[in-house]
Amino acid sequence: MTDADYVKAVHVFAEGNPFPQVLTYKFTPACGRAAASLRMRLAATQMVVAIAETSTGQLYTAKSEVKVTIGGCGG
Repeated sequence: MTDADYVKAVHVFAEGNPFPQVLTYKFTPACGRAAASLRMRLAATQMVVAIAETSTGQLYTAKSEVKVTIGGCGG
């Protein structure tokens, strides 16, 4: 990450939640690297979406289906 081009924010959404926006991480060039971790509870199998926003206004998206099993254990 440089002062001119860096990841400004990462937004995480769980499409099946009543309030889909789970969190937003904010970064600055002083972070050196845009890295974070997250744990969340989901009631049912659903898509989790991450949107990375850069300082230049570009958006990058990744999504994955997260499977939830009864009792919260599974692989």
